[in-house]
Amino acid sequence: MRERYQAGIKGLEVKNKGEISPNVYHNTKLLLKLYGEVAWRINNDIQMVKEECEYEAQRELDEFIDNLADIELFISRKRLESRLESIENSKSLINLINKALAMMKSYPNTGEKYYDILYKAYIAHYKYTTEEMIEYLAMSRSTYFREKKKAINLLGTILWGYLIPKLAKELKRAGIFTY
Repeated sequence: MRERYQAGIKGLEVKNKGEISPNVYHNTKLLLKLYGEVAWRINNDIQMVKEECEYEAQRELDEFIDNLADIELFISRKRLESRLESIENSKSLINLINKALAMMKSYPNTGEKYYDILYKAYIAHYKYTTEEMIEYLAMSRSTYFREKKKAINLLGTILWGYLIPKLAKELKRAGIFTY
């Protein structure tokens, strides 16, 4: 899995002189499309784990964790650990995207507009339709799609060209990841 992740990062490098790999745009757009589903899954998984723990242990989650060693459970400890690790990984991905969006929002001149486009199209609970976005932004359809593409490219550059390489260096320094 580590090798597949490393190969994926190498294929998403931001090229010199402002050139952006086509993979950056498409993978960033895919991340944005998955954002809502991942955020929903995190909340749903946390609720399911809590309900299972309350059902099996007849206690609140906090009390259950404190007494985990004393209780025989239907749910194996490994399964619970695996689910909690999956939730943590998903939360890390969401946090990385949120950090990139915050950085993009502060980008000079167009950052707030690009943030609004991506937030309203992909992140918000109520996602705007193309027609609603065009009306909200008071621009033509073709201009909207050009601006949306620019916004996705900027977010991709922040993610794949700055945040992810920085994270990979930190993980490498900690001995967790070899890049």
